[in-house]
Amino acid sequence: MQIREICDILKNELLNNGYEYGFYLNGIKYKPDITKGYDEEFARALTNDYRIQNPLDTMREKIGTCIDITLLMKTMLANYGISSKIWLLNYTKRNKFHTILTFEAESKVVYLELTPQSRKPWYGKEIVYENEKDLVSEYSKGDCEIEDITNYVIIGNPPEFILSR
Repeated sequence: MQIREICDILKNELLNNGYEYGFYLNGIKYKPDITKGYDEEFARALTNDYRIQNPLDTMREKIGTCIDITLLMKTMLANYGISSKIWLLNYTKRNKFHTILTFEAESKVVYLELTPQSRKPWYGKEIVYENEKDLVSEYSKGDCEIEDITNYVIIGNPPEFILSR
């Protein structure tokens, strides 16, 4: 498949269906109340209660964290036989984390940001790299550490790859 076709598949699901930032657990949707600025109650639930969602729950409930959305994208791509990876971006000075997904197509590595809380100017646009080394080099500038966490994203488990830091 071509890069454009793959991106269209992901965009058709994630841009057109009203996904929200938060998580779904035991029949309850947890969403931050942004009218409060920093929502301490949501942050507590995210660090204590959150478990990586089954992609089917993410799709059905239209809610997820960046981890859940990248896992949903990975699952969708796997149905087409497309190789992908989930990466952790660790902004050490700001103590912020974000997960992204890359996939391989046309002998390139493609990053497509589709997490529902994103206000980035590249939201919904693909960024194409020649290879993973270029991706890692780009994100390793400044205070960002990047790590392949594909094998550590386990449905039903807390995100230990973040919580352990």
